[in-house]
Amino acid sequence: MATCVNPYSIKADCPRTHAFSVKAEKTDVGGPPQSEAFGVRPTKPTNFRKFYERGDFPIALEFDARGLKIAWKVEIEKLDYHHYLPLFFDGLCETEHPFEFFARQGIHDMLEHGGSKILPVIPQLIIPSRML
Repeated sequence: MATCVNPYSIKADCPRTHAFSVKAEKTDVGGPPQSEAFGVRPTKPTNFRKFYERGDFPIALEFDARGLKIAWKVEIEKLDYHHYLPLFFDGLCETEHPFEFFARQGIHDMLEHGGSKILPVIPQLIIPSRML
């Protein structure tokens, strides 16, 4: 069979790949592809993960009788909330341990001890929250 330059040609020796060609009455073109709307989508590495792997966060994993918790290397009240709180919110997209635990527990600790430092940072938290 000769290859056709124009797949929409009416010639008999050309393959019919177009569903609406003249001779496509009995041609099965198949259904539409699956959308995978409910499938698992891989996430991109977050800034939180990059900073954690570089060792930029003043945190460590601590085991005690009640389970896991964050050991802060500096006092939480002295942290730069404009820098760290948006990064921890960005980490909420993470699903692997220890990133997921550090992001959730870090936000909890910072909100608990932040006081008046939290309100000015709220506009910076909108973009990381929209990615969830």
